[in-house]
This record gives sequence, structure tokens and C-alpha cells, in this order.
Amino acid sequence: MKRKMALFLIDISLTFFAGVVALFVRLGFDWPELAKYFLSIPIYCTIAAIVYIANGTYKIVWLYASFKDMVLLMRGTIIAYLLNVVFFHLTNFVVLPRSVGMMTFLGSTMILIASRFFWQWLNTVPPSAGKRVLIVGAGSAGTMLLEDFEHRPQLGKVVGFIDDSPRKIGRKIHGVPVYGPADRAMEIVEMLKIDEVIIAIPSATAEQMRRIISLINPRRVKIRTLPGIYELTDGQARAGSLRELKIEDLLGREEVKVDLQQIKSYINGKRIMVTGAGGSIGSELCRQLSKLEPSTLILLGKGENSIYKIDEELRVENPSVERIRVIADISDPTRMEQVFRLTRPQIVFHAAAHKHVPLMEENPYEALKVNTLGTKIVAELCCKFEAEKMIFISTDKAVNPSSIMGATKRLAELLLLSMNQGCKTNFVIVRFGNVIGSRGSVVPKFMDQISKGGPVTVTDQRMVRYFMSLSEAVSLVLQAGSFGTNKDLFVLDMGKPISIDELARTMILLNGLIPEQDIKIVYTGSRSGEKMSEELFYEDEFVESTKHPKVKMVKTKRKIAYEELCKSLEEMIKLSIEKPGELIEYVKRFLRSIEEGKK
Repeated sequence: MKRKMALFLIDISLTFFAGVVALFVRLGFDWPELAKYFLSIPIYCTIAAIVYIANGTYKIVWLYASFKDMVLLMRGTIIAYLLNVVFFHLTNFVVLPRSVGMMTFLGSTMILIASRFFWQWLNTVPPSAGKRVLIVGAGSAGTMLLEDFEHRPQLGKVVGFIDDSPRKIGRKIHGVPVYGPADRAMEIVEMLKIDEVIIAIPSATAEQMRRIISLINPRRVKIRTLPGIYELTDGQARAGSLRELKIEDLLGREEVKVDLQQIKSYINGKRIMVTGAGGSIGSELCRQLSKLEPSTLILLGKGENSIYKIDEELRVENPSVERIRVIADISDPTRMEQVFRLTRPQIVFHAAAHKHVPLMEENPYEALKVNTLGTKIVAELCCKFEAEKMIFISTDKAVNPSSIMGATKRLAELLLLSMNQGCKTNFVIVRFGNVIGSRGSVVPKFMDQISKGGPVTVTDQRMVRYFMSLSEAVSLVLQAGSFGTNKDLFVLDMGKPISIDELARTMILLNGLIPEQDIKIVYTGSRSGEKMSEELFYEDEFVESTKHPKVKMVKTKRKIAYEELCKSLEEMIKLSIEKPGELIEYVKRFLRSIEEGKK
């Protein structure tokens, strides 16, 4: 609005100037004659002002004005002139000489058009070699990024910033101008002939990121971003940290502050084992743990390729950390005991699990063997070899489970909560929802469907899930591990549940496409074992706060004897082999009996 008002006042001033010049051209310096006709010029400008507004002159982005827009500007000056001719013809209040009126019209038209061309010329940046970069965010991160680009010109040239702060707009940082607000993003991209936009706001929330992305057309310009503040462990923003925009940035990006000193106090100098180290959560655990200076990091997994991949990554990123690569199945007690005897882990992060709900419905024995029996084997070995702590990764699907996957994870929770008192290991359970982008999750599936041109298949428009970014989830797991003493259950605050339908549409937009136009969305109906929404707590669980606002401690009065639970587990294993079709209902019936206090 301010820009429109400023342009309007400039136009009226230029029109007035044209009228005054016309009077002097017609009458020279005859002051009595000039005074006689001078009042006609303000009247001409008043009528012109009304016409300029009604003509739609200020609805145009004049920075990109075309020939048609210039014609519209001329239409306004012509109409203003004709109305003035009619007005002065019908009134005797003051006289406007015909030649003065004509010269005012011609002069104002030329000056107004010239002002538009001058504005375009003033804002035209001469072309330069290399990639042209625009940084969104003129804060400390953006400034550090600019300095890095200045030292590495081969990466491109930063030609401008965008920021919403009024005190920064119009100023310069290291000679680079700051434009704004962010609503003008595409206007500035076109003006500066930008090749790449970099979002340099590490502290931006998912909601703020969605707003910024909605203002930039990914079809027109490449978009990259700095990782979230929790991923920039040294706080330095560098060109090497830049990455492609990910769905986490739009749905689960949050600034999560954890007490690194407290976390480091139970990790530093210790032998740390991560089961499922090649998986999504396991590999991120390894990345973050390696920065906390453990004496040894034991990478245990069943798949050789995934273990090789994370080991190679850590070898490059943190070569000083000793790593032991272990290929083992957590449900194999003989092999697992050999591993524990050789490595003697002090802290165990148990992330190995089968987690794909429909697949586990079809393969219930595998779910029971890995998720429940495997957890039991790891826990008992922790006790036998006197590990200090075992942190178990659970899931919201373990609450009132409707699937065999959720049921087997709930059984694992109960096993750890009922471990024998003589065990010296502190057991910590961390329960949370979906991790954005983890293997087998809906995000990679949608991405694959979008890359193939669709359709994107959504089970139900009503279905919602809790989502958390991978880095955020793992940071909070490490924090919860520092809080846990013995048989503590923690639940991570997942924020608001997100519609799966909204997720699909957001991902389509992220790829520069339009839902239902470029990519169709098809609703297929919910699958076996799926709920419309997930829960994080049982009704009889009591929630208590911890030192971290996103980590809640859960207390329950429900008790079950460990021996009784193990006996039931043996029966379930036997049933899964002999009568697999009856296993799911048996497990659900068993869990219901526990929740109802019959066990």
C-alpha cells in the first residue's frame, strides 16, 4: 500500500510539473497572466488523480511493465485530458487555455512513461558470469553464507537478500542489497535474473518454511536451504552445508534445543552399541552419537549393505571414532551373546525392528520374532553383561494396537517394564510417532509416485499421523536417554497430527506441480491393521513433565510378572509357527487381558 501511495504521489507531482511547464511555454514570464490561469493546473491534476486510480494504473507491477501496460497508462492520461476539456468547457470558474491543456496531456504522458522505463533501468542488474544467487534471510546465517560465497566465487554470486524486517530492507550487507518483504520474492527473482534461491533461516519452523516456499515458484528457480539449527552442530552456515529442500523442512522442521553436555556425560568415552544401525533411525543415531566422542561405536545390523554405507559415511565425517561393524540378527541368541561377549557395550540403543504395518500383518511370525523376541534377547544380554543402560525405540502404534506390528512393540515395552529387579541395567523406553522420510514410510512412497507422474495413492482423506523429523526425533531420544534411570517410559511431544492427504498435496507442490492438475490423487481405502489416527498414551498412564518441554515421562500402575510374560511369549512363538492365522487375535486378546487387569 505504501509503495502504491508513493507511486501515485509521484505521478500527480509529474503531472503538475508538466502543467506548470506548459503554462510557461505558452505564457512565458508574464506573471499576471500566469497567476490568472495557474489555478487550472491543480484542477487538471485533481481530475487526473481520480482517473489514474479508476484506470487501474496502480494494480500493475511496473517493474515488469509491458507494452500493453504502457497503453493502459496512456489510456489514463487521455481520459484525464478529455474530462478536463469537458470540465473547463462547461464551467466558467477558471479558464484552461487549449494549448496548455494539450501540452499538459502530452508532457504528462511522456514523463509518466519515461518514469516507468527509468524505474526498470534503475532496477536492472547487468548480467554477470556464473550462477546468480538470492538469499532469503538477512540474518547472521545469511551473512555467513554470503561471506563463504565471496571466498568461493566458483559457487556463484550472491546478488541480493530478501528479508521481512523493515529496518533491513533497502540497506546493504557487504555491498549486497536487501530487498523485501518476502511477498515480493518472485518479483525480485525475475528482476535480478536469479538462478538459485537459498533459504538461510536455520531457526525457521515448518510453518514459516511453508510460507516462504509458497511465495517461490520451484519451476522457475532452484531452491536450496540450510539445515535446521539442530543440524548445524557448530552453528556455522557454509555453502557446503546447503542441501535440496526436503519434506521435513515443510512438515517437521523445528528448532530443538537439547542439553548436549548432559547427553555427552553419559555417552562420552563409552562403548555404544546401536542395533538396526543401518536403518533410518539407527543410522541417524550413529551420526549424532559419533559427534559425542564415544570410545567405540558398535554398528549392528542384519543387512550388510546398510551397515557398510553408514560405516563409510562415519569414516569420512568422524574418522577419529573407533567403529566395530557387526552383521547379526537380534533374534539369534547364540550370535548376539557372542557379539556382547566380544564388544561389551556399556550403552545400547535398540532401534532394530520390523515396522511396516501391512507387511507385518502378512508376516506375523517375523514381527513377533524381531520386535518382541529380539528385544527380549538384547535386554537379557544387557543384564548378563551388565550394560549400564538400554534405550528402546518404541512407537505410538504400541498404544491400543490394531496391528501385529503395534502389538509386538507393546509386548516389547511390557517386557522391559517387568525386567527382574536383580538386573543392573537401566531400561529406558522412548515412544514416538512417524519419522518423516524413514524407510518404508509414506513419504518415499509418495515421492516415487510423483516422480513417475502419479497418481499419488492416499488411503483415506480422514487419516492423520504424528510426524517428526529424523534429526529432531533422534536428538530427543538422546535427551530422554539422559533422563532415564530405570524402567522409565518417555513419550516425545509430536505436536499436531498431520493429514496424510495434506502431506501428499504438500509433496506435490514441493516438486513444482499442482495437485489434481499435474498429479492426480487417488483414495484407496485403509489397509489391514491401520487406524485413522494414532495415540501416544493409554488412558491409565500418567504424564509428567521433564526438564525438556518435548519429552514427557509416563507412569503406569500396570504390573505383570516377567516370567509370566516370557511364558506367554513362548506360546505365541509356537502358535505363529503352527497356526499363524490365529496369532494376531491371540496377541491382541492377551494384551487386552493385561489392560483390563486380568493378568
